[in-house]
Amino acid sequence: MMFKPLKGIKVVDITGVLAGPYSTYQLALLGADVIKIEKIKDGDWTRSGGKDKYLSEKSMGTSFLIQNSEKKSIQLDLKSQGGQKIALKLIEKADVLVENMRPGKLEKIGLGWNEVSAINEKIVYCSISAFGQDGPLSKRGAYDHIIQGMTGIMTTTGTAESGPTKVGAAYVDYATGLNAAFSITAALHEVKLHHKPVRIDVSMMDTSFLLMANMVTEHLNSGWIPKPMGNEAQSGSPSSGMYQTKTTPLLLAANTNDQFSGLCDALNTLMPFEKNKWKSLEYRKNNQSILRSEIQKIFILKSSDFLEKLLNDFQVPAGKIRTIPEAVSEEQFSERNLWTKVNIKSINKEFLVPSIGFKVNENAIVARKPPPTLGGDTISILRSLGFCENEIDDFKKKEIIG
Repeated sequence: MMFKPLKGIKVVDITGVLAGPYSTYQLALLGADVIKIEKIKDGDWTRSGGKDKYLSEKSMGTSFLIQNSEKKSIQLDLKSQGGQKIALKLIEKADVLVENMRPGKLEKIGLGWNEVSAINEKIVYCSISAFGQDGPLSKRGAYDHIIQGMTGIMTTTGTAESGPTKVGAAYVDYATGLNAAFSITAALHEVKLHHKPVRIDVSMMDTSFLLMANMVTEHLNSGWIPKPMGNEAQSGSPSSGMYQTKTTPLLLAANTNDQFSGLCDALNTLMPFEKNKWKSLEYRKNNQSILRSEIQKIFILKSSDFLEKLLNDFQVPAGKIRTIPEAVSEEQFSERNLWTKVNIKSINKEFLVPSIGFKVNENAIVARKPPPTLGGDTISILRSLGFCENEIDDFKKKEIIG
């Protein structure tokens, strides 16, 4: 049986780019009926993004396809009274509204919290923004890399030589989307219990700080200031970190005494290694550079593939650094069913899209329906709201709908 706990939940999605659409994509994968409101003409900005030129020209850019499967699309001019009227009709029947406009923008067009909660007493109203709905920076916009820089993430990555370094992927965006989806599912339960609307305020800044909660907490309580960590292990264990091998770099985590004992036993299969000498954790910390040098001398003689298997056979966590092509070619990746094909009939093409990040009853939760064409559901949605053909024709003439 398919796992669809949000079946019957209606979501109005007024989001664009990444964090917002990714949050509503999670809800759609869980069975929610998500209606994405897009701008007249261009729609979501990401429709023209991505590396595939053909898809971008068809308004199905890879940046859009990644997080918009299982949704419906309606094109509305929200600046017009007619567009606002349609949006309010949608919202009136919805369980959730998700938006990622700059704070105050929806209030100006009559779609703010006060207006929406007045017409729908069971609504979950989720606002996603760069800095939150309050505070001196609340009116600012930002993107993932700006938030990484402003919250200190970039000063903890890289090295002293490289200076501040951004994390490669837009992981603050994705984490913010997950944070929003999590809060929405909790709020839906709250509405069910207390029959009152719930307003949610999710910010990229907050999410970013919480992604490094250990470092921020240490600083707030002790004044400790983290330095660039490069490729060193978070644990600070004297033997853990990155090592060079005969082929490619290897990451090692021998944090506990049992793991370090396993490391010594593994090394002793290759050449003599003084296990008793390094038995004390305090001694290992005080002589870290010597310890690392002795391990490195052995690792450089063998390939990363060989060492990865050897160390894990001795219950020592280790893994060679892989490129994305190498990582996704692993059997473990395919076994988890994290990506699935959807058939995009409008362009006669299959496309791999991500699923949700967990399995249920041993099954992956995957997308079945492809991302919508721009405004492809506009007419059917308007009819479901009770608008007659004459009204729909009038909306078209006035360019209220696309």
